[in-house]
Formats: sequence, C-alpha cells, structure tokens
Amino acid sequence: KEKTAYEIYGLSEIIGPGVAIECQEQNGLHINEDHFLTEIIDPQSGEVLPYGEKGELVFTTLTKEAFPLIRYRTRDLSLLYPEACVCGRTFARMHRILGRTDDMLIIRGVNVFPSQIESVLLENGDVSPHYQLVVDRKDNLDDLEVWVEVSEAMFASEVRKLEQLNKNIKQKIESTLGINVRVKLVEPKTIQRSEGKAKRVIDRRELYQN
Repeated sequence: KEKTAYEIYGLSEIIGPGVAIECQEQNGLHINEDHFLTEIIDPQSGEVLPYGEKGELVFTTLTKEAFPLIRYRTRDLSLLYPEACVCGRTFARMHRILGRTDDMLIIRGVNVFPSQIESVLLENGDVSPHYQLVVDRKDNLDDLEVWVEVSEAMFASEVRKLEQLNKNIKQKIESTLGINVRVKLVEPKTIQRSEGKAKRVIDRRELYQN
C-alpha cells in the first residue's frame, strides 16, 4: 500500500518542527496561528507584503515564554494564503519553501534565485542537476551565464541536438527570470562537486568593486 509523505515546517529558534504542516489536501502548510503571528516581507525593504506575494517569512511567537521572538526573520522565501482550506481548517497556509534570501542575486535590478533555475533544469531529462551560475559585469551591465552539465547520452549526440537543447533551456530560464541569460553546456562531471553545500554561484562582479 502506498504511503503519503506530508511536509512539516519548523525552526529550532522558534519551536522546532510544528510551526506549519500539510493536511490531506496537500495544498499548502497550515500555520499554527494560535502560537505564531506570521508575515511576509520584502527581503530588501522590510515592507510587509499582502497575501499571495512572494517574500521572506517572518514569525512572532505568541505563547513561547522562556525565549520569545518578535518579528524573527527566517530567510526562507514563501507566500501566504488566507482562504480556508477544503479540509475545513481556517488557519492561513504557507507555500512550501521556495528558496532562501541569502541565495538571492540581483541581476540588472531583478531578484534571481538559483532555485528558480534549478527547477527549470530538473524538468529536462537531458541535463544533470549540477549547474553553476557565473555572474559578471560587461560594459557596466550585469551578465549571467548558466553552466549546465548535459547527460552522458546527450553529450554523445550530434551538434544539432545540443544546439537545440541550449536554445530550449535558454528560453525557459529567460521566461522564468524575465531577463536575458547565456547558457553554456558542459561535459558530464566537469562542474566541481562539494561534500558540503554546493557552490552554485561565482560572482565576478566583486572584482570591479572599489
């Protein structure tokens, strides 16, 4: 018999697991609002955003006594839904975590998250989940190049197929981000692996700062 896995969200700074959890509908995680006041803010300005807009999760504990927290910034990106769930619960729901603010890049004034690019690549079976973002500055403009490892089978394909793959990935990433990017297909197993957190971004713009 198949079993269903449910997502639970929590932070050790606040309570550990149990801040929010999916119900059987799996349409967002119900926040335990009798214990937590939840906000979504713009990670740059700190401005509180309305329901349905993506931003940084902020929590205020309502019942914690020994170590209460007021407007604790989690660095996690999500959005909130105020509507009652089909299951009957009326607590607000949060979307599954969409990324981290400390992973965010600003490219030509646009907020770019590696997780956005990763989601595009994971939909394509001709590439591996290993990628790297190279950010540079050319003629005073930010330039983003995405290095993508192709699969063993695709690497052995003819040039025409590789060119078409490059074009398809470029179009999907640009549609997701809303900015122009360059895509570089690289051989399998050429992007450096890491035993810890993978280094996804090489930001060369720092070389031009005074």
